[in-house]
Amino acid sequence: MAYLSGSNSSFTSYGSGDTVYSEPLQINTHCVTTRIFFWGGGNCVNGEDKLALARTALQSDAKRLESGIQFLNEAEIAGYLLECENILRQQVVDIQILLDGKFPFADQLVQRVSKLRDDLLALRAECSSVYSKGRTLTTEQTKMMISGITQSLNSGFSQSINTNLTPALTPALTPGGIGTPGSTFTSSLTPCLTPSLTPALTPSLQPASVQSYLGSGGDMVPGSLRHLKNMQIRKPLLKSSLADPSLTEEEVNMKFVQDLLNWVEEMQMELERSEWGSDMPSVKMNLDNHKNVHRVIEEFQMSLKEAKISEIQMTMPLKLSFSDKLNKLEKQYERLLSSSRERQSHLESLHDFVSQATQELIWLNEKEEEEVAFDWSDRNINISKKRDYHADLMRELDEKEEAIKSVQDKAERLMLKNHPARLTIEAYKAAMQTQWSWILQLCSCVEQHLKENAIYFEFFSDAKESMDYLKNLQDSIQRKYSCDRTSSLHRLEDLIQESMDEKEQLLQYRSTVAGLVGRAKNIVQLKPRNPENPLRSSIPVKAICDYRQIEITIYKEDECVLASNSHRAKWKVINPAGNEAMVPSVCFTVPPPNKEAVDMVSRTEQLYQNVLALWHHSHVNMKSVVSWHYLMADIQAIRNWNVASIKTMLPGEHQQVLSNLQSHFDEFLEDSEESKVFTMADCAQLERDVAACKEYYQELLRSAEREEHEESVYNHYISEIRNFRMHLEAHEEHLIRQIRSPLERDDLEQSLQRITEHERKTAELNKLKEDLDAMKEKCELFLRQAAGSPSVATLSSELTVLIQSMSQVYSMSSIYMDKLKTVSLVVKHSQSAEALVKAYESKLYEEDAMNPDVKSIENVISTLKHWRAEIDERQESFHDMEDELQKARLISDRMFKAHNERDFDLDWHKEKADQLSERWQNIHSQIDSRLRDLDGISKSLKHYRDSYSSLDEWVRDMEAAQLKAQEHKPEDSKALAELLNKQKILVAEIEKKQSSIDECQKYSEQYSSAVKDYELQLMTFRAMVDSQHKSPLKKRRMQSSSDAIQQEFMDLRTRYTALVTLMTQYVKFASETLKRTEDEEVSYSCFNT
Repeated sequence: MAYLSGSNSSFTSYGSGDTVYSEPLQINTHCVTTRIFFWGGGNCVNGEDKLALARTALQSDAKRLESGIQFLNEAEIAGYLLECENILRQQVVDIQILLDGKFPFADQLVQRVSKLRDDLLALRAECSSVYSKGRTLTTEQTKMMISGITQSLNSGFSQSINTNLTPALTPALTPGGIGTPGSTFTSSLTPCLTPSLTPALTPSLQPASVQSYLGSGGDMVPGSLRHLKNMQIRKPLLKSSLADPSLTEEEVNMKFVQDLLNWVEEMQMELERSEWGSDMPSVKMNLDNHKNVHRVIEEFQMSLKEAKISEIQMTMPLKLSFSDKLNKLEKQYERLLSSSRERQSHLESLHDFVSQATQELIWLNEKEEEEVAFDWSDRNINISKKRDYHADLMRELDEKEEAIKSVQDKAERLMLKNHPARLTIEAYKAAMQTQWSWILQLCSCVEQHLKENAIYFEFFSDAKESMDYLKNLQDSIQRKYSCDRTSSLHRLEDLIQESMDEKEQLLQYRSTVAGLVGRAKNIVQLKPRNPENPLRSSIPVKAICDYRQIEITIYKEDECVLASNSHRAKWKVINPAGNEAMVPSVCFTVPPPNKEAVDMVSRTEQLYQNVLALWHHSHVNMKSVVSWHYLMADIQAIRNWNVASIKTMLPGEHQQVLSNLQSHFDEFLEDSEESKVFTMADCAQLERDVAACKEYYQELLRSAEREEHEESVYNHYISEIRNFRMHLEAHEEHLIRQIRSPLERDDLEQSLQRITEHERKTAELNKLKEDLDAMKEKCELFLRQAAGSPSVATLSSELTVLIQSMSQVYSMSSIYMDKLKTVSLVVKHSQSAEALVKAYESKLYEEDAMNPDVKSIENVISTLKHWRAEIDERQESFHDMEDELQKARLISDRMFKAHNERDFDLDWHKEKADQLSERWQNIHSQIDSRLRDLDGISKSLKHYRDSYSSLDEWVRDMEAAQLKAQEHKPEDSKALAELLNKQKILVAEIEKKQSSIDECQKYSEQYSSAVKDYELQLMTFRAMVDSQHKSPLKKRRMQSSSDAIQQEFMDLRTRYTALVTLMTQYVKFASETLKRTEDEEVSYSCFNT
């Protein structure tokens, strides 16, 4: 029955979606086994076809490998192998059923399945040899690996099938076959597509599970999930479907409850046989399927309720049997519902765990890909970036460790709770531990490579830097220290000092060169890591981590042989046991010696010795030229001396000059012995020049006393001139400070005080000018008497500069006095103008709100016209202020042109004057605007008052007439009819007055709008005045007259509306009363008759 449910061979299916609803057919056992046998034979043919297609694609990829072209069919081949493996899984189940049913031809099917298994194993071995060269898992392949990681464990291979297979089938399939985890069938897949996982493979992680899923190509297509079977569900039959004319109602009820009981038992069996899933898609699919199943089970309650209702219709004795079955049905249904809920809970917890584990495994594999694929050869010099990335990775691993530990703890908790999908959970847990361990090993390898590469690049960088330094130093010595007689003395002295410093550095640099020699012996080789540098012969390599594969096992610190470096990420390596395989290159380091490093330090040592010899020859030449320069400087200095030079020397310095000349000559003779710059003839000529200089110096001493007398007179006058200049500069500084110090802008008293103070300073300046004129006459007399003295020009120049400075300061003082006087007048006039502005602003500020009276408005208009006349009369004050400002502007321009000094006060006074003029103009504009607005308001108010008075009087009259009419009650119908006619005439008259009411409303609205605009203008002006005044004027609350007019008109309209309503209702009432009265009179007349 399990097989029939799985293969759908004995069900008629209908419906859609993941849940299939079927009805069982009655098939005998022989017919079923026969169909299984033929169906199994067809599956064998299908598997053989898949293997043939895979073999063809593999041959094509093998040719590409020989040509160095990228693989194309790897995913396709893995897909064929996966489908063939799934066929084998199904065949195991089919064979078991045939053997249990003692089918006579079961052995034939066993032989065909065994042959298909052997072909599959052989083809997988071929895949291992082709695809194990230079491959690592991609991110997509890792996702597929995770999905299939426990597929074999939960698909009938780990426990259920092996325990049920008969002894006849077990020898044919299990030894080295499919049935046992860790068998040849599974382990043969290891090198095919998962080389990066093999170093850390554990018994709980079967490579076959990983490899079998990789064939899906990264997507969960329907073919890759054929082993997942939907649970077969049929809905319970409805009671109406069991209706049969030949059966009584009670028999139908009995048949109905029996069918429900059978359905519950079938569903219980289906739940017990259901799978849990071995990867993310299958777990998700099982969870979704079970949600549909659980929904159907919950809907079964409706059928149960219908059965309970049918119990009422039953009679004895069938009722007792029906009740027993119903009780049994309820108990089994409760069990089924509990089992369904429990399965759903297990599936949800499993799905949550597998989702988290899948995410962590994908992350770990992405990091693995980056580490394994990194280029550690000599062409990748960006080690700092890699070091930063590795540091970030270690930090991420520290953070990720908690997340992975959390997932592992969740797995432990699920297993402690005896979760039914224990095998799947264990497989994922083992996979995470395996990948985590492998990542940690890779991190250890990366740290080793980072250290070695840093040492490598640092050494070659230092060696190159040393070579460049020594070459540059050699060129620098040849270029910088080459000299002759034309070389500058100061430059040569600096160069000698630099050369001594360089010698010290050069001697110290010997330790650097020696250090490079020692470091060269420990430099690893990086060129073999570059496939562009193929090996001419095998070289030794050293393992820096453990690595295990089927073909090879390598332990840390093993000395291996690198046979080929044609692939950068994977090397062909031979281990100490002689086994050869492709292994990730990150697992190895190529140990010293490095021939390039040794050759480079040898060249560096030789270059160092050459530079040291060159330095010595250059230093000797420079010293000889420096000594020559000192000697020639003494000779030239003595030749250039005159009487003035001699006079500046102290008495003891005369003998010192001659002593220095002789000592410099002796030093030159000593330094030039090994020099290539000077010859013997050059030394003899210098000796003659020294003797001539000594004779010339003696002649200069006799001419030193002739100019001393004139110097004393000159110094006296120079001292007087400088004393005058000091006093004049002090006066000038005070004057400039006063000019640049602004006055208190509106303080007239301070301005007058400044004028008084400056008049006192002006008197002091006049006294200084008189003293200067007296000294000028004395100096001019001395200049005429000592016309030939060299100091005459200096004294004349100093005197001229002093006279010019006096003229400049005197002019500045005069202009400043004019400025002070003008500014005082400006302040006086501006204060007067400001007082006027404030006065009229206050008057306009204090104007009251509009009074709804024409006479009051005319009074305001009269007041405004009077103020305007006064303003026009006082305009002269502003003209005076402008005139004084113009004078101040002219004086400021004179000061700036003559002395480049700006008047900081003038701009402020000009700005204030402009503000006062603007405010004065605003007063003009405010008065004119108010006059225009008040004129319009007055006209609107007159129209309104005229219209309102007539309407108010008319309404009063109508109200009185209506009151009088209502008080008079007519005695008969005739009088009532006459009254009704009069009322209708009044109503018509009232309706005609509507246009007058509308006209009055228009006047009231015009008035209100004009008053509000006027009042808004008043408020705006007040706000402007408040902003101008330092202390705002006292505000008075304005009560708008527009509100009173509006209210007055609204009262009139209300009265008019009430009058219209009253008249209309009265006419209606009178009409009804007239009709009733006429009817009564007619009735009365008929009664009397």
